Amino acid sequence: MTNAEVNAAQCTWAKHVTEQNVDQLLDLYDFGVPNQPLLFKPTLSKIIRCDRVSVRAYFVGGDPNYPDDKGFLNCGWKQVDFQSAVGPLPNPDGLCYRDMGQYFFMDGNGDITCADYTFIYHKRDGRILISLHHSSLTWFPSTDG
Repeated sequence: MTNAEVNAAQCTWAKHVTEQNVDQLLDLYDFGVPNQPLLFKPTLSKIIRCDRVSVRAYFVGGDPNYPDDKGFLNCGWKQVDFQSAVGPLPNPDGLCYRDMGQYFFMDGNGDITCADYTFIYHKRDGRILISLHHSSLTWFPSTDG
C-alpha cells in the first residue's frame, strides 16, 4: 500500500458521498469479522457502528432501529475535501496507513461544514479498505467574552 493509494481511496470516498452512491461507499469499508469489526463513529451521531446495516442507516436514514439517523448523504454534499494533518502515514509494521485531519463538506448553497476525522486503511485482495473511521464536528471556541 502506498500514500498515493490512500489518497486515491479518499478521493473515491468523497466521490461516492457527493454522488450519493451508498453501496459503493459501503464497499470501501472492511466490516471484518465479529472479533475484529469495523469501528465507525459518524459525524452526526453518538452511536458507534460496527456492521453494514448500521453504517447504511447513518448514510441513508429511514431505519427504525436508528430513528435519529436522517441520512448523511441526504445533506446534498457537492464537494468533499480532505486536509490531512501530517499524512497519511504508514504504520510501523507497514500493514496499514492511518490519517487524521479535517474534511470540508460543501452543500448545494456553497455552505461548508468542517469535521475532524481519523481513518485507518489496510489493503486486502488489492483493495484499500477503511477499518476505522471516527468523525466529529470541529470544535470552535466561543468568541464571547
